[in-house]
Amino acid sequence: MTGNYLTQTQELRQEQVLAPQQLQSLEILLAPLLELQEKLNQELERNPVIEQEKNAIEEPSGDPLASVERSADNDESSSKEDENDISELLQLADSWHDYLPPAHARNDYSSEDQEKREHMFNSLVEQPSLQDYLLEQLRFAAVSPKVTAVAEVVIGSIDASGYLRTHPADIAMTTETTLSKVEQAIVLVQSFDPPGIGARDLKECLLLQINRADGDTLLLELVEKHLEELGRNRLPQIARAMRVPIHKLNNIISKLKTFNPFPGSSISPEQPVFVIPEVTVTKESGEYIINANDNYLPRLRLSSRYLEMLENPETPTETKSYIKEKLLNAKMLLRSIEQRQSTIKKIARVIIDTQRDFLEQGVEYLRPLTMAQVADNLKLHETTISRAIANKYLKTPLGLFEFKFFFSGGYQSESGEAVSSRSIKEKIKELIANDDNAKPLSDSKISQILKDEGLAVARRTVAKYREESGIPASNLRKQYSG
Repeated sequence: MTGNYLTQTQELRQEQVLAPQQLQSLEILLAPLLELQEKLNQELERNPVIEQEKNAIEEPSGDPLASVERSADNDESSSKEDENDISELLQLADSWHDYLPPAHARNDYSSEDQEKREHMFNSLVEQPSLQDYLLEQLRFAAVSPKVTAVAEVVIGSIDASGYLRTHPADIAMTTETTLSKVEQAIVLVQSFDPPGIGARDLKECLLLQINRADGDTLLLELVEKHLEELGRNRLPQIARAMRVPIHKLNNIISKLKTFNPFPGSSISPEQPVFVIPEVTVTKESGEYIINANDNYLPRLRLSSRYLEMLENPETPTETKSYIKEKLLNAKMLLRSIEQRQSTIKKIARVIIDTQRDFLEQGVEYLRPLTMAQVADNLKLHETTISRAIANKYLKTPLGLFEFKFFFSGGYQSESGEAVSSRSIKEKIKELIANDDNAKPLSDSKISQILKDEGLAVARRTVAKYREESGIPASNLRKQYSG
């Protein structure tokens, strides 16, 4: 006889749990500069013991922590552990101040530069969304309130590229109306600008634009009947089916390329991504110098007021415990920031020393470099290197590069020279850019050319690198003339 029984078992399991301080250190190491700025500002709000210097041009007069040493003898109840903690905090604070550039080197703008900055910020305006743009047109549409309400739901279902992604049946269910009303609302929205908006697939998007333009019959036939074949570059077959010569078909295709397959992007373009390089590399007297961009981080110091309260015998025990806890948190924060900056600079130094030929001669001379090699060089764990370079940028004389750009496997040429896989990609892109469009190079042919140059790269690897570069296969690159 079987039944349900409650049982209790014991299980011994070993797992690693990170302390809050370790988690904070990992978060600081992982954060790019802009994100780190926000984290430090939040910490300034949470921890009253940490202060940001208000005036970046003037240095603080005297040592705000000197009173700690002068009043240490007055507090007989303070333990030796407290003194050691405060001493360590003083050392960390000094090292953090030394690590930052001089105050007079930051934010020292001329009146003309300041005026330009103010004009730039005053000129920034919020760009209306695609939905705002469509709803504004809906306001002036001469339709019934019911269709207007359904059209609002249709507009809300259009994505940033301009396509309607919700099925009409779902819209009908949401608005408690008929499919015919939904179709009426969709047709209404599709009459709005930009042309092609509210389409449900690429074919409908292009047909809406062609009909809005001049209704070219051959262009309509190409899109309605041969769009899939066009995507496979089967131009001879399409020309025969449409009964037009190749050169005329090419002209029709050229006209088709003037239409926008993503109409929504013209109203809601992708927002640019702003990045701040972690380090800047400059060449001075033949040597590459690495400078960390610490001036983008707030200049921090410990509050002398709270340190004095900690040493004051009249301060209540509970208050002292609170201040001590916040001081220890500040110590961990400063240590984490210092370790982060030091680790990133060390990684940058390894990269620059390894990739000197790249800086001198370009991408083709990029050398193979892995995170394991850098970790071994710096006596760090590979995951530390991975976190330290995540979403971070390096400014060089050749331009701005993401740290991970410099990390790739590689090949060894017949001459014994190490060649980065990224430089192989550049060679492939260059070969394709210079090949004959009538007879484009196949992956096998590119593999053979690289082999003749002393680089044994398999055909499948060539295909992989080509696809990663967004380059279509040879049969899709072929151009027909007639």
